[in-house]
Amino acid sequence: MVKNNDRIQQFLDSTHEEVEKSGERCSLLTFNGFWDKKYGAAESDFDRRAFLNDVSSLMASNQISYYQEITSYRKGIAPAVFFFKRVIRKFNAFLFLPLVAAQNAVNMSFARFAGHVRSYINREENLKLQILRREKELEAQIEKQDEKIKELSLTVKELSEQISRLTTGGSEQ
Repeated sequence: MVKNNDRIQQFLDSTHEEVEKSGERCSLLTFNGFWDKKYGAAESDFDRRAFLNDVSSLMASNQISYYQEITSYRKGIAPAVFFFKRVIRKFNAFLFLPLVAAQNAVNMSFARFAGHVRSYINREENLKLQILRREKELEAQIEKQDEKIKELSLTVKELSEQISRLTTGGSEQ
């Protein structure tokens, strides 16, 4: 059992005793329960449009380039600066090219995964839309059938009144 600070433990013990005396059930919130309730992922709403936009931008720009343009803002010594920057780039290329390639591979994997999640969400949304469309169609059919049933019940009522008139009218003669 995890021990708390002495004063906190005394408070908890006294609280448990009071609850036992009163006969009510003690349901103190644990730290994990509090954290999940206050900061849990279930509390945040899912914004489908923002997620799909983020996935699109991730898919569009998931690769990084090792090569960057060499620039110099010094007018007089720009050729010398370009030369030294190129030399430094060539000497460091063997260090950075494998790292950039590995990072690009990881970025591509994440982009593919996000694309699969996007496809799954789109499929679920399309399925919901199809179900709603089918539900509306079926509701329209039910309304038409209810109208038809009302018409038929009126016809049946009229016919039963005619039959009762004919049977009572025929017995009076």
